[in-house]
This record gives sequence, C-alpha cells and structure tokens, in this order.
Amino acid sequence: MKLKTPPFHLLQIFTNVYEYGKAYKNYESRKEDVKWKKQIRSESAIEENVLIRKDCYAKRTGILEDVVILVDHNLDTYQDFLNLQKLKGQSDEDNNWNQLKYRDQQKEKKGIFLGKLQDHFLNFEIFQFKLGEEIEVYLNWDYWKVGGPERAAHKIAELKRHKPVEIKIDGKRDFSATGRRARTFIENNYILEYKGVMEGLELVEETRGFIKGIPEEIKEINLMKYLK
Repeated sequence: MKLKTPPFHLLQIFTNVYEYGKAYKNYESRKEDVKWKKQIRSESAIEENVLIRKDCYAKRTGILEDVVILVDHNLDTYQDFLNLQKLKGQSDEDNNWNQLKYRDQQKEKKGIFLGKLQDHFLNFEIFQFKLGEEIEVYLNWDYWKVGGPERAAHKIAELKRHKPVEIKIDGKRDFSATGRRARTFIENNYILEYKGVMEGLELVEETRGFIKGIPEEIKEINLMKYLK
C-alpha cells in the first residue's frame, strides 16, 4: 500500500551502541561481539520507493513533514543480546528469562523516525540535524546516552548524498537513576548516510524481510576519548 506523502529527505542510519564493564575495557576482548557486520536484517528497503514493513511503521515516531530516517541495528539478534549481557556482567543462565527480556527489547526498537528538517533542529538520539546547504549533524550530548565527560554541542559533520559518515564516541557512567553504581562504559557508533529526496513510501506485509549491507567506504569521525 503506497502512502500519500510530500517529497521527503531520506536518511539511513545504522547503529552499533553498547555498554560494557571494566573487564572488557580492552577492545580486543570485546571486538568479536561488537564489530560491524557486513550485512544485517532490516524491516525496510530503499528501492524506487521506500518500503516499510507494516509492523515497523506502526511503531513509528514523529509526524512526516519533510524527512524520513530509517534506523537499523547492528546488534539485533538473540546471540547479540546474550553477548551484550556478558559485556555488562549481567549474564543469566535462565534461558526463558533471556528470551523474554530479548523480546521486550525488540518490541521497544524503532525502525523509522519521521520529522521536519526545514527551518528546524531535529533531535535524534545523540544528534541534532539541521538543513543548510547540506544536512548538518550536531552532537547533542546527554549523560545517560553518551556518558561523561560532558561534551559541548557542536557541528561534527555534513551529510552529502551517498557519502556515508561513521561517528564514534565513548563515555562512562558512575551513576544510575537511583544513585551511584559500578562504573559502566558506553560506546556509540553510528553510520549516517543521506540518500537524497524521495517521493514514495510504501507499506509491505509483516512477513517480508530485507537484508542491508553495511557501508564500507566511509568517512570516520572519531570522538573517542579511550576513558579510564
């Protein structure tokens, strides 16, 4: 079913975001669990129109004015979930509990974000987007999403059509919402690609699945501080 939409800017974002404890501070100790894959499964595809599974579109965030952001997660399988629990020191032998927790996390993940770019800062996770001559990307620091130390808001990239950019940033947290806790490290890795202006958004059946390749020829913006 094709939706009636105005022309819109299309952004494709791949996320690779995770937390880990002190035991895995050495990157080599966690590399196999968190490295970018070559291909990942997806609920959307970019063809002549943008194809979105109905169940994915039902969980959309925002209202479409002039931008659609497709979001795909590098760490998305049940095995990825178990690996990430291990990195956080939260492994559990109860397979039923693990399966339940994994399904709950999957329900919370969103694959499409709608919004407005023209004359407007658009907030998305740890970024703000603004439409200038190019799509400008600003860091929008948040303690809970990025961790300390605090980073000043500033422009970190400009997105040009079909020129993907990888942004890497790390941080640490010594507190939870309820008080002090064991130090946790956070690594945010995003690949952002501007696909241009599209005019068609089409919903497809929930049984349909897609595969997307992770871009390999990318410009890297490294904001890592390699914290102690």
